Parts: sequence; C-alpha cells; structure tokens
Amino acid sequence: MKNKPFIQCFLALSLCVPACAGQDSEAEFFSLEKSSLEESLNIKTSVATRSALPLRAAPGLVTVITREEIQASGARDLIDVLKLVPEFEFGVDVQGNLGLGVRGNWGNEGKVLLLWDGQAYNETLYSTIQFDRFPVDQIERVEIIKGPGSVVYGGFAELAVIKIETCQPRAINGSKAYAAYGLGRKARARSYAGYTYGKDLGGTEVSAKVFWGDAQRSDRRYSDFSGASYGLNGNSDLSPKSVNLYAARGPLSSRLIIDDYSLRNRDHFGSVLSTGSSRVGFRSVFYEAKYGWDVSDSVRLEPRLNYAAAEPWREDDEHLPYDKKTSRLTASLYSFYRPGGAFDGMLGGEYYNDSVRIGEGTGAASMAGSGSGQKYDNLALFSQAAFKAGETDIAAGVRYDRNSHFGSSLVPRLAATRVRNNFNFKAIYSEAFRAPSIENIRLNHDINPERTKSTEVEAGYKVSDHLFISGNFFHVAIYDPIVYTLTGGAETYRNYSRTGTRGLGAAVKYKNGSTRGDLGYVYQNTDCNRVAPYAVPGHSSYMLAFPRHKLTASASLPLLAGVSLNPSAVYVSKRYGYYATGAVKAFSERVVLDANFHLKDRFLPRLSLDIGIKDLLGSGDSYLQPYDGGHAPLPAASRELFLKAAYEF
Repeated sequence: MKNKPFIQCFLALSLCVPACAGQDSEAEFFSLEKSSLEESLNIKTSVATRSALPLRAAPGLVTVITREEIQASGARDLIDVLKLVPEFEFGVDVQGNLGLGVRGNWGNEGKVLLLWDGQAYNETLYSTIQFDRFPVDQIERVEIIKGPGSVVYGGFAELAVIKIETCQPRAINGSKAYAAYGLGRKARARSYAGYTYGKDLGGTEVSAKVFWGDAQRSDRRYSDFSGASYGLNGNSDLSPKSVNLYAARGPLSSRLIIDDYSLRNRDHFGSVLSTGSSRVGFRSVFYEAKYGWDVSDSVRLEPRLNYAAAEPWREDDEHLPYDKKTSRLTASLYSFYRPGGAFDGMLGGEYYNDSVRIGEGTGAASMAGSGSGQKYDNLALFSQAAFKAGETDIAAGVRYDRNSHFGSSLVPRLAATRVRNNFNFKAIYSEAFRAPSIENIRLNHDINPERTKSTEVEAGYKVSDHLFISGNFFHVAIYDPIVYTLTGGAETYRNYSRTGTRGLGAAVKYKNGSTRGDLGYVYQNTDCNRVAPYAVPGHSSYMLAFPRHKLTASASLPLLAGVSLNPSAVYVSKRYGYYATGAVKAFSERVVLDANFHLKDRFLPRLSLDIGIKDLLGSGDSYLQPYDGGHAPLPAASRELFLKAAYEF
C-alpha cells in the first residue's frame, strides 16, 4: 500500500507531539487566538470602500483571512489559502497555468483583481494572474470582496477583488527567516525559503522581504485527448522569486517589488509537446510613490504614482516564441472627506497609459494584428459617499472611465447595511465592467467591454458569545462576455451575448478562546448562459469545471500551550469537463483533507514549526478546463508531507 508510510507518519505525529511538549511552557498564542468572537467579527476592513469599517458593517460580502489563520493552517501557497473560500474554485487554463472561478463564473482573464501591497498583479497582455508566485509567509491579511469592485478599483474588478497586505515594518520589528520542504508520493514537491526585515528607525520605517521557491505542479501523469502522455514530475516546475522593499517617513512612502516567476510545462495548449517541456516566464517590476496629506482634520488627499513593467508569457523556444514587454504608468489622486459622525466621502481621479513593445523573438502567429495600436490611455473619475438613513448605513458610488480604444463606461454601486445588536443585514446592487486587454484587442479590434450586474443580500446573527451564523443570496449577470475561442485553428476573442450564475451561501463561525471553527457553503446554478464554450451539453444548470455545491471547513484545536492541530476539508460536488475531443463527462465528487500541527515557542522562543499532511486521503483531484479549449484534466499534486520552520530575531 503506497499510502501506508504517510498514514503511519501522521499517526505518529498525532501521538508524539503532545508527549514531546514541555508542561510548563508559558508561550503566548497568536493575538487572534486570544481574541473573542466579537473582536473577530468587528475586525476592520477597507477593501470595499477604502475606508476602514467593521467587517459586519462593510458594504460588501467580504471575507478577511488573517496572518494567524494562514500560518496556523500550514498554507504552502496562495492556492491553499483561497481554496477555503467557498465561492472560489480553480481550473486549468493553458501552458501549465491555473485560473480562478468565482461563483461558478470563469474569471481568469481580467475578471478578478489581485492587489499585492497595492500593486495590481494582473498582467496587461491578457489580464491573467499567476497564483503560484506569492510568498504566503509574508502575508499580514487577505481581504476579499466576493462581488464586483469596479467603482473603487476599475476594470479588473468585475467579479471579485483579492487585496493582500504583507507585514508592516512596525509589526515585524526585527527579522524573520523561514524555510519549508514538501515531499510528495513520488518525489520532492517543493522547497522554499525567505527572509523578512522591518524596523522603525527613528521616524523612518523600512522593510525588506526576499523570497525564493522551487516547486512542481504535480508528480502524477497527464494524458491529452489523443492519448499522448507525460509525467509531470520534473516537467511542471514552479519557480517564484521576489524582492519587496518599502520605506516611509511621515506622509511619504515608496515601494519597489521585483518579481521573477517562471514555470515549466508540456501540456501547453492541451496537446503534449513531443520535443520536451517549455518554460514560460513572468517577470515584473512594480514601483509606487504615495503621499498622504491631511489638509485639515476632516480632509485628506492621497496622490499616487505607480509604474509596472513586465514580460508576461515570455517563451524562447520552438513551441510558441513570445517576447513582449509591457508597461503601465498610473497617476491617481484620492480625496477623503471625513467630518465625523454620519458621513464619509471619497472623490478621485486616475489616469493610466498601457503600452507594449514587441521583441524580435516573437513568432509570426503572435505578431499578427499588432499594427501600431499598442498604446492605450484611460481616464477615470470616481466618487463614493457613505451616510446614515435612520439606523441603516447607505453607501453609494459611481465610476466613469474613458478609454482611447473602447470609449466610455459608467458603473454605479449602491449598498445598504444595518447592524443592530446581534443582527446584521446587507443588500448590495453593483455594476462592473471588464476592459478588453492588449491581446484581446490585437486579436479582435472590434471587441467590446464586458458588463456585469450583480445583486447580493446577506444576513448574519450572533447566536451567542461563541457562535455566529450567516446566509447570503447572489445573482450575477455578465453581458457581452469576452471569451477565448479557436476558429480554424487560430486563436481569437469574441463577445457572446450573456452568461452568469445565481445561488446561495451560508457560513458558521465558532470562537471560544483559542479554539476556532469555520464552515462555509455555496450553492450555485447557471443563469441564462449563452456562451457555448462554457456550456455542458444536456446539463444547462452547470458550467464546465465548476460544481453546484462546495463545502469548506477549517478549525484550530489547542493541544497544549503553543501547540495546535489545524485540520481543514474541502468538499466539491460533481463537476463536468471534457475528457476527449468533443466529449464531456461527469467527474465524481471529491474531498480534500489537510491537517497541520503548528508549534510556536515550544523548543525555542520565537521559533515556529509546522508539520502537516496535505490531501491526507489521496483524493486524486484534477483541475478541469472551464471552457472548450481542448485541454484534458490536469492532475493536481498528490499527498504531501509538509515541513516548515520560522524564526524571529
């Protein structure tokens, strides 16, 4: 039995960790473990409005994941963190990359905005995100809007916003070094290391974060629709590296991020490459300068300058030679009016310029249609106001964009929230748009923006000092969706008429001292999908690759002071996907179970250890392609024994 050594190891750890721990340790648990349920529910979040508000009062369906929760779970990467969000599900795109679905809608190209320390990580050629590149051990918190955020954030925030902040200098107050190792069933699954420094040097705050990683997507075997196959072990490398530098003095701050991520693959666009693997690179540099000027006690101005340069999808081989360099220069001004009491206002403007330079190494297929129209300008004006109407808080906003290629767009947002004693209620209507990206326009100069209309309702009730329950309803309608298609063997993009989903969600949160438990559930159903590449023939209530039901569970169970067991589970119901050319089948339900022992200050002060097993049951999970793009299911990683050590000094 191949699984026996892993099971024996896990059982041995379960028995020996309490025995190894000292009985008189006075190590402190994380602050979250010491907080009450009320404090957890009232944690401040700014992702929905750019103004810090308690979680239950924020005008959006918001999830906040803290550093303590991430570290206790033994998360290896950002995918581990986001898979516990019921509304999120990953699928396979092309060239070894994964993309994100939101509430059953494929959101990979420009429909989900990811901000890392304020920098938009959506590359501007196709607007995709590479989720394997982020060092989770640097994260302070993850804030998620599970709905449109275009009014505040613009054209990438159509279906969701993922805002991630890394640890600030004062919170670090010294240095931290960490290293991790993962062993799969057949081979090494990953190794990574990082160093973080942060300090307040007499009024000047500085931080430096360095990360290096080496992993692989899987050690299993991939087979395409023609029957050709290859082993992913040694052919699915994931290689992230990054440096994140920050400095602030008084109202002025600046940040520089240098990020170099690459991956190796042989599945490419679905057919196995017969001559060996291909390496695809994603190099990026981000720079931001920001100034916070308090004009008065109630008025604040924040001018910002952002510059991003990248070489996304860089490939230098015979398979798909691709050498395009992009840049985006953004200048923005935010003004906040906060007189106190019942009103909070924001007014702002933003201008950006996108450009692309095509290198000589780019193949003819990727040159076609480039012409001279590879520079685009966008001007945006936006405003938002929050005020009280009796016992109800009202938030209203609007954004106007004028783009040099696709013209103008106007999107509104209206939200009503009410918190009264143990009960809270939210009702939100918002519209959004997804601007066509550079390559969308190159392949189809007549492409139009997507437009989305979303309705969300949420109600929550604090049953006791330790238990909170909530439920929600959502309806998402996407008009003129931009969809990748193959026509006569050539890739292009086109607008379809409409797609969308509707559904229900529920959550249960338990918190009693350092014992924590979270349950999440979502039911989603297709609504008026008229996009043939997303459809499941004969099953109109399904979208390709996405389940109708998803249930997530996670917990933190203290064993001794400084020792906790942190299990998590993800249940996904039946999904449909292509298994052969033109043929769709049902993929059975799955359960992925993880368990992590987290030890803090047990053997040395300021030393943290994680010992865990990922996919304990050996689910044999695969990522399905959420559109008819010719890609067979991509095997996910096998069971993995994961070890990590971190030391603060």
